Formats: sequence, structure tokens, C-alpha cells
Amino acid sequence: GISTLFRSSETVLLLSMPFRTAPVAAFRVAESWFHAGWSTILLGVPVIAAFASVVGRPPSLTAAAGAAALVPFVIVSVSCGTIVMSLLSRLGTMGGLRRGACGVVLLSAIGLLLFFQGMKPDAVVIPDEGSSNLAAVERFVAGLPATGHSPWPHALLGTVLSQSTNPLGRGFALRAGLLLAGEALLASTLAMWLVCRGFRKRHSAVAGEGGRGGSSKRLMRGGFARALFEKDILLFLRDPVQLSQLGLLTGLFVMYTANLSRFSFDFSQRIWLGVAVFMNVSFMGFVMATLLVRFSFPSISLEGPGLLFVMQVPRARRALLRVKWLQALISVLPLMLTAGVVVAARLGAGHILIIETIGAILLTAFALSSINIALGSVFPRFGDNSAASIASRQGGIVAAFASMGFVLMMVSALSFATRAYLAEGFRERAMTGPLLVLAAVMVPVTALVSAASMRLASGSFARRDF
Repeated sequence: GISTLFRSSETVLLLSMPFRTAPVAAFRVAESWFHAGWSTILLGVPVIAAFASVVGRPPSLTAAAGAAALVPFVIVSVSCGTIVMSLLSRLGTMGGLRRGACGVVLLSAIGLLLFFQGMKPDAVVIPDEGSSNLAAVERFVAGLPATGHSPWPHALLGTVLSQSTNPLGRGFALRAGLLLAGEALLASTLAMWLVCRGFRKRHSAVAGEGGRGGSSKRLMRGGFARALFEKDILLFLRDPVQLSQLGLLTGLFVMYTANLSRFSFDFSQRIWLGVAVFMNVSFMGFVMATLLVRFSFPSISLEGPGLLFVMQVPRARRALLRVKWLQALISVLPLMLTAGVVVAARLGAGHILIIETIGAILLTAFALSSINIALGSVFPRFGDNSAASIASRQGGIVAAFASMGFVLMMVSALSFATRAYLAEGFRERAMTGPLLVLAAVMVPVTALVSAASMRLASGSFARRDF
């Protein structure tokens, strides 16, 4: 909501028109809610439908109830974020808002750390002996912390899903759904009131804050590419939205890496080891796709009106694309590579499984960086300075599907090596032949995808008149 409400030129335009302030603020809040929540609903409905097709009686009723409860659940989530943002905006300036956002990220990280430290993995992992028994799975779902009589939104959503599968519990599911809808109405009303009350004054204080006087002397040393690189780093560090979201995503990822060994799987058994390494590589790929679509795809568009001056420098188009690609690669590769190797080593993987992990992460990072920078050049939105808004538009959706498509192709290719590992008595040496074949195929494919993507970006820039 910070970018949409306080850092968007569209908000300035609307406030300059003969409209009342409250409707303008309410419209921008609703727009920020849409950008924040549509992907959750889009991805959540198929998951709910799959759950209903297995345990629903009838499946259509469980799917409809779950999808209907998902909407107020998302509204509660985005409303709580807006409430926090509105309270932080009362700190007065963008600097205060930035410090407050960092504080919220830090508190959230501490809360999540305490939650995971006190969590018992047995309570959220289906036991092996019950995984093939549908009745046991239903009992497990009914006993999750997200079900029962708790008034928390996630618990109410879990109650609707679990109780709607039982004809005797549908009345309880209806009451839980109505309570969730009431919480959504209360939270959204409070969020709207906090934002709309005195919005024009707070917008002037936050959005009208002047920049720092003068430029850093470091930007005056080195070449054009270095100046672009350092400029983007400074702008990123000064953006509370980008910084806080990256902190949350990185914190969740680090917690996943640190708590993997707490789950009650015996990774010393070779069958679990091969599956765990395969799933870990798959997870790394999807995390890379998410981070690059969210942070690297909008990077070209965020140049904004200043891109006109950048393009006056000789060979600026190629230099800009190279810098943006290098930034995208550096932003994900060290973290993903370190986490992937650390997780594989902690699982007890041998040299061949670790080499598989390193190779897959390297190829995926190179390809996804090229895809997102290229599509960000093909679908620019220079008039929008909200990275979240840019990533949720048509170009961002195309980049998300293209990135996920490459990750799925990489995961499908690695499945052949994993199958050889499982079929040959859980011996890592059995993966040597399939991995060599996959390397002979995937390295040229990755190089072709990367080269074609950057060629597409270069052609798009060449055809544009800046």
C-alpha cells in the first residue's frame, strides 16, 4: 500500500482533481488490496478444489464453501497490512516510515522464529502409516492447529474446509464462515477509516519529503555501468516497500533452511535422501522465480522518466541491460547457491547430489534472470513507480508463467536422474550417466533461452524512441 498510496504519480493526479480526499484514498486502498490479494485467490482456488475433489461430500459444496471463505480471509490479511501501514505513515516522513517498516520486519522475523522454535513437526506432518489411509488423513486435517474453535482467520478458514466435508458439521462451517466474513468487514472498515482520515495531510508529509542533498562521491568514480549499479542499490535501500518485502521473504527462506532438520524424517535412509534433495532443488527454483518476478522484472520500468537521460549516453541500451541482468543474477544466486549446498550437506548428500544441486541452481538462475529482465524490457510501465503494481500487470503475469515454465522443465529433467537413483538401489553413482546427458541437453537449452531473451530485450529497446 505504501507505493500505491504515497509513491504513485496517479495518487498525486487524483488528489489534484476536484474530488473529495476520502473517495480517492478508498479507491487507492482497494486497488492496493487487489494487487496484493489476487494471486493468493488465483493459486488458492485450485488447491481448495483439489482438496474438495478428494474428501468433499459432495466435492462441489466443499469447493464452493472453501473458495467463498478464501475471499474474506484475503481481505482480513490485506486489511491488517493496511492498518499497520496507516499507523506507520503517522510517523511523518518517508524516513520514519522506512524505519518503522524495518522495525515491523524485525518483529515479524522474531515472532516467526519463536513460532518455529516452539513448533512440533509431528503436528504438521502426516505420519507415514496414515498417509495411504483416507480416514487417517481426514483425522489429521481435522486435528491441525488451523481448525477448531479459534477466532483467528486462518483457523476459521481451516474450519470451513474441514467441517464442510462432513454433513453433520456444515452448520458449524456456516457459522465459522459468517464469523470470518464479519472479521473481514470489521478489519476492512477500520483500515479504510484509518487511511481516509487525514490522508491528504499525511500524503503531503510522506510523499513530499525531499531527497538527500547532493550525490555520493562514490557515484562519481568508475564508469557508466558502475554508476547505474550503485544508483540502483541506493534507491533499493531507500525504498521501505522493497526492503521490507525482501526481508520477509529472505527470513522465511532462511527459516526453512534452518528448520529442515527438525522434521521427523530419517534422512539417513537413502530413499528419503534422494527425494529430499530433489524437492529442495525444486523449491529453490520456485523461490528464485518468485523473487525475480517480484524484484527484477520491474527494474526496467522503475527507471521512470530518468531513463530519457540515461539513454543519452553512448551504448546506454546495452549497458543498462547488462547491469540489470547482473543485478538480477547477483540478487538470487549467492543466497540460493549457499542455501542449496548447505541444505544438501545437512541432509547427508554425497558429492554427486551436491553437484546436481549446484548445476541446477546455476542454470536456473542464469535463465530466470534473462527471462525477467527481457520481459521487463518488452512490457515496461515507466509511468508506474510501484514495483508491486508493475509485477501484477500483464507483463508480470507473462514473466511469472515463463519463469515457472522453465523451472518445471528443469524439475522434469532432474526427475530422470532421481528415478535412476531410486531404481538402482539408491546409489548416487547411478545418477552419473543421466546427469551427463541432462547437462549435455540443459546447458545448451539454458544458453539458448538466455541469449534469445536478451536478444528480445535488445530488440525491444532498439525499437523504442526515448
